[in-house]
Amino acid sequence: MSSLVKRIVRGVAQQTLGRLPQSSSRLMGRLALHGGQPVRDIRLRPYASSRQGALQSWWLHVAPQFRKLFCSGQEGIPQRLAAEFASQWAAYCGARYGLMLPHGTDALRFALAAACDHDGLEYGGEVIVPNFSFIASANMALDRRFGIALVDVEPDTLLLDPEKVEAAIVPGKTVAVAAVHLFGQPCNMTSLMRIAEKYSLKVIEDAAQAHGAEWQGKRAGSLSHAAGFSFQSHKTLNCGEGGAFTTDDESIFERVYAMHNVGRARHGAGRWEHLSLGWNCRPTEYQAVLLLHRLKLFDKQHAVRERNFKCLYELLGKDGCLVPLAVRPEVTRHGMYMFAMKYRSEFCGGLSIDEFLKAVQAEGIPIHRAFACTISDQPAMKQLRDKRPEFIRVEMTPVAEKAAGETVYIEHEFFLGAESEMKDVVAAVRKVESYFQGRSTR
Repeated sequence: MSSLVKRIVRGVAQQTLGRLPQSSSRLMGRLALHGGQPVRDIRLRPYASSRQGALQSWWLHVAPQFRKLFCSGQEGIPQRLAAEFASQWAAYCGARYGLMLPHGTDALRFALAAACDHDGLEYGGEVIVPNFSFIASANMALDRRFGIALVDVEPDTLLLDPEKVEAAIVPGKTVAVAAVHLFGQPCNMTSLMRIAEKYSLKVIEDAAQAHGAEWQGKRAGSLSHAAGFSFQSHKTLNCGEGGAFTTDDESIFERVYAMHNVGRARHGAGRWEHLSLGWNCRPTEYQAVLLLHRLKLFDKQHAVRERNFKCLYELLGKDGCLVPLAVRPEVTRHGMYMFAMKYRSEFCGGLSIDEFLKAVQAEGIPIHRAFACTISDQPAMKQLRDKRPEFIRVEMTPVAEKAAGETVYIEHEFFLGAESEMKDVVAAVRKVESYFQGRSTR
């Protein structure tokens, strides 16, 4: 059967069988893992996607812009569209300056180097980084020849612990803090900025997962000395690959601009005049077209995610095998990149996390494992510690290590669906939980 025929058959099935009332037997009895009926048959009832309506958007908005670029011969420099997006994004974040870059890691490493006025040609001091995060949070410092000090996170939020940050500071050596807004929730920026002021440190927001998030009514990207965002394909705002830098500090912005444009000053310098060390990290205009279009849709999608996020948070509660991470009251808007939860095997008959995920995924529920190890336990970091121990310091991080063994998540696209799908999540978790809890008592 050809792929086109398969798609037609699948579409007909979803429009007919997928709309029939669902049997209550799916909520109990045999697990789908053992041949029973799944709570949600995703073949007939697929989940929502941010790409719904993409064909219409393509013909009405994106294709005309792509055609215009293709025919203009200005797919890169002078980057009018990239500058337009950067300006809009900075304004959205409440920052004075913004710059679009090819990747989120570019934004972070340039933000750090510019904030510390460091050219990367010698050791630049030490940056404090949470030990539970994506590896780019550490790589952005190592790339510019900063050392890193890996510290622990808060037990309830898994965000950087300000007390552990202050305890890890080495006067004369520590120069900056990487404030990672993990899973979309901002760090305790009030405490971190107070610590930074006390010890004359720079704070860099790793806001790669926190588009639109707010701490006490102020947006991520404007909460520190400088920030970096990612627009990689899995992010809530994306263009396949891409990044952005934001700051309120003009001198930091000018340094980042020169870094990304082979050392050219933003104003007054000639094409062959390079006033500082720099690289070519300019994005294409095609990336900017996608982001300008998708930014218009972002808040509407975010509102749907927020409604469903809060619904699932309340439905799950704190009494079962999955407990949502705490959200601090100062977080006036969650980025909702991932709905992160702690798995408690003792509430599921001692079932391992991987076996639990296998069972709940068979029920049609897209729950996945988060970082399976800390940054310090990544093979690359272990190798580097052996070769260059002066670049990596690891504090005691029992909370981060525990988190690596129990943290799971549901990605943001799931939350573009209906409230009934939030109820399906809870039904599937309770079905699996009940089966294995009962088996352990037999």
